[in-house]
Amino acid sequence: MTPKTNVAEYLETAIRLSGKTQREIAKAAGYTKPNVISMMKKGQTKIPIEKIPALAAAASIEAAPFLRLALQEYMPETWHVIYANLENFKENA
Repeated sequence: MTPKTNVAEYLETAIRLSGKTQREIAKAAGYTKPNVISMMKKGQTKIPIEKIPALAAAASIEAAPFLRLALQEYMPETWHVIYANLENFKENA
């Protein structure tokens, strides 16, 4: 059995609180089969970073905290570099 991750628990909670079915979330996020959402919620597969905005919109939550959590968990070194340079991104935008 794969232990749940923080990201998996976050998605599971967001879906439960949204009041939508897993099928509705999957369809709104661009998935044809809702079983992929089950796999994500159970921590059996990572949530693709590029799908986080669509999943967040489908579950009616903000994408930024979800994205931050996923980056911290899946790519901690990358997140550290991004976080350390956020001010530079803002200044050069």
